[in-house]
Amino acid sequence: MTASEKALHRTIFLAVIVGVVVGVMVTKCLNGWPLVRADGESEQGKQRLSEQAETFREAASSISPTVVAITALKKIRVVESYAYEKQRDRYGITRLYRFPKFKESLEPTGIGSGFIFDSKQGYVMTNDHVISGGEEFIVKLGDKRELSAKLVGADPQTDVAVLKVEPDTLPEAVLGDSNAVAVGDWVIAVGNPFGFLEQTVTAGIISAKGRKGLHLNNYEDFLQTDAAINKGNSGGPLVDLNGQVIGINTAVFSENQGYQGIGFAIPINQAREIAAKLVQGGEVRRGWMGVSLQGVHPEKAQAAGLAVGTGLEVREVYMRGPAYQAGIWLGDIVVKVGDREIKVGGEVGNLVADMDPGEKVKIKILRFQDMQYSEKEIELTLGLQPKDWQLKKGK
Repeated sequence: MTASEKALHRTIFLAVIVGVVVGVMVTKCLNGWPLVRADGESEQGKQRLSEQAETFREAASSISPTVVAITALKKIRVVESYAYEKQRDRYGITRLYRFPKFKESLEPTGIGSGFIFDSKQGYVMTNDHVISGGEEFIVKLGDKRELSAKLVGADPQTDVAVLKVEPDTLPEAVLGDSNAVAVGDWVIAVGNPFGFLEQTVTAGIISAKGRKGLHLNNYEDFLQTDAAINKGNSGGPLVDLNGQVIGINTAVFSENQGYQGIGFAIPINQAREIAAKLVQGGEVRRGWMGVSLQGVHPEKAQAAGLAVGTGLEVREVYMRGPAYQAGIWLGDIVVKVGDREIKVGGEVGNLVADMDPGEKVKIKILRFQDMQYSEKEIELTLGLQPKDWQLKKGK
């Protein structure tokens, strides 16, 4: 075969390959493959980005009118002027004395955010630490109206508070279901960082659920998010892409007091229950056993025949408390409260706190007596949890 024939064969072969590739591309395009622009961005990809942006815009625009800036104020006495009077001292010498004249002034004790969750009654939900120490409260709406608010009630143990303004054509946030939120879901945080950057919207994802042991509140079940939260965002809503509130922005984890991608929000399902109790009675009344519990030592657990990871030992019994009166002893191992099996790390305090004071509950314990552990069931009447019971410190 001559060189010219070889070149002709190569040309034909390449032409066939190119024809096959072009045919496949045309077929795929006709079957719905996206057309590719010169810059590499597909038309369908561009459409998806546009739709995603519209979703964020709609969520932000639906929740923003319901978000308010809150300023808590307290009355203080300040010197307005001085009066001068001549008076004789005890030696009969006339002296000029200066006397201050005081006036009352209002000093900010806290700033933060909140959201209107009941427009008919004018109820605003926020954090307790936003309004703590305040005597008067100013709520500034997204439309720049400033309204005076009254404190309906606050619960320091969950850091939830409710204010009330006069219901005058108010917008209302839609409360969602925080139990339905999944790690990785997109969320939006809205608030007033640093007290003056009003109606700031940030976005991120749910980084984790059920965060406990942060020592921020007594009863913790936080949603963790990387949506930017800063000072002044506290009390504002964390919403899903439907614009529904799924949490109250509450705290950040930071080594420099600034945003570092770790923020925490109270789940709205928990906050909604607390808010309902505050609206109903101005406070949250919790059941109380009057004991402190701790994990059981492995040797003691083995001696008691406990399954791994079950039971909590009574380490303190409070004098004249419900457990004391019911006959629970120091060293007893609680294995069941009502119909709930108790496991290591289980929130017995949370379980009892959800019950009403005065409610009777059966406690199953293991007691070491006569050189062996025996099972015993005790009926206990829950008391009212003291207001200062294990309140978080440094709030």
